[in-house]
Amino acid sequence: AILVILVLRLAPPPKRSMSVRHSAIFSKAEPIKCSGPTCSTPTINCSLLLLLLLSLIQLSGPVAAILSGALPVDWDQFGVGVAFLIGGEVVRRPIFCLLRVLYLRRAVGLSDAEITDIVGTRLSLPQDWLPNLLADPRTKTRIKVCDVLFRKGGHVFTLTSTIIFNAFVVDDLGALVLSVSLGSVLLVMVQASAISLFRGAAHRGHWWWLSWLFGAADRIRDGRLGQQNAMMGSTSMMWGIVASFGIALLGLPPQEDAEKLWALATQLVLLPLTYGDAMGEIIGTPFGRHRFKVKGLGEINEKSLEGCAAVFLGSLIPGLIVLGTGAADPCAIPAAWGLAAAIAVLTTITETIAFRSTDNFVIPACNAVLVVIWWHVGLAVDEGNDAYDVLDSFDSGNHSLAVKSPAFGNTPTYGLVE
Repeated sequence: AILVILVLRLAPPPKRSMSVRHSAIFSKAEPIKCSGPTCSTPTINCSLLLLLLLSLIQLSGPVAAILSGALPVDWDQFGVGVAFLIGGEVVRRPIFCLLRVLYLRRAVGLSDAEITDIVGTRLSLPQDWLPNLLADPRTKTRIKVCDVLFRKGGHVFTLTSTIIFNAFVVDDLGALVLSVSLGSVLLVMVQASAISLFRGAAHRGHWWWLSWLFGAADRIRDGRLGQQNAMMGSTSMMWGIVASFGIALLGLPPQEDAEKLWALATQLVLLPLTYGDAMGEIIGTPFGRHRFKVKGLGEINEKSLEGCAAVFLGSLIPGLIVLGTGAADPCAIPAAWGLAAAIAVLTTITETIAFRSTDNFVIPACNAVLVVIWWHVGLAVDEGNDAYDVLDSFDSGNHSLAVKSPAFGNTPTYGLVE
């Protein structure tokens, strides 16, 4: 919000003179004809059903684990978690949408009709809508800034709130995973219903408030596929969070036996997704000069070397801060400083090669695999070096000694005497 206010104060709206053809595209009186295969009703419905199916499959994993008893849930914490997540998004999404409208009107100088086309479904717009919109270099630059502020601003807000949510609100793993999974499914269902029911020129006016469902995450430069890209990004993010916790459940000791290990692993896995991925667009979009094409869901699919460097630094620095400030115990994982650097390198690679809008899944899933492998390798090395400290505690009932090891976050743990 502060950045938007500064931009609006320092940058007066440009005076734009649209061509007759350009003006006709945004005229409310002009009937907008659908063109291109992406606008056909069967294709749109199939894409919405696919996104909904992916969300349901993502939810089925935690539900199956809970029903089988592999993932216990504190239902009181689950209720708190759902209220926290819904409350945060209900407040954030309208604010981001209203700020984006204000920015487009004041800083970019778009008319209400042009803004209506941006906040709407865009599926009924002509194929040349986006090239015409970005024809003016100054408008193109300010729309880049708009995408950075509001799409990645929401990205950082959502993931930061998830980390805070896990650290201070809900510490039960089952409640966390189930609440974020269920929230993702409900959001995608409502978004898909809105696109399906209110598609076309006759419903353009409704999108002044229906756009709140997307929270300004539908990037303008993705063109007519902006909302589908936002839905895919949201779905893949929840897939990534659920998959990373699933990988940790399979590869790490139980959370109750290694709380420090889990605390550090969670931050090393999610922080690169939160800040590294965001920095790639924040730096690469306005400042990237060495660009290259990538695959993705959208009309403009590009990355830059400058953005890749920003992803690396945005992934490395938060991890180093966590380790250096004691926010998490660096002894919980062997050679944790090296792991932070390795995760930064891996995040840069996966963010670059992943299909655009799926990196929210690929980054945390790959990072979780790396953390598990790193921990097991470090555990094997420590066992070879006898890196266990026997404490002055003996339980005669089960003939065990209390030992302390990096494998369990240096938390005193009873182990059988050999």
